[in-house]
Amino acid sequence: MNYVNTIVKAAILIYIVLFAVSNAGETTVVLFPKYLAPKIPLFVPILGALFVGGIVVALGFATEHMRFKKELKNTRRNLTRTEEELQRLRTRPLLQDSDNLKKDS
Repeated sequence: MNYVNTIVKAAILIYIVLFAVSNAGETTVVLFPKYLAPKIPLFVPILGALFVGGIVVALGFATEHMRFKKELKNTRRNLTRTEEELQRLRTRPLLQDSDNLKKDS
């Protein structure tokens, strides 16, 4: 499995290098009105946007993971309480219930 992981990482790295070489033309990026950045290769803003997008998605997944973790904790706590109640009801004597039924009749 480690070999597959290494091969995938190498393929991604080769793809990024080829992308950078094929998009080496310079461009001017305007970040704010009246502010011009120096001319930079075209691949820099593209890869930068890809990186920022990846971080945003990772933060979204992290918050979702924390929500599911909290929900799992609450569900386990509820399961423990329910199991304790079930055990308590199983150990309860049955004669007490039948005596109450006779009194009610």
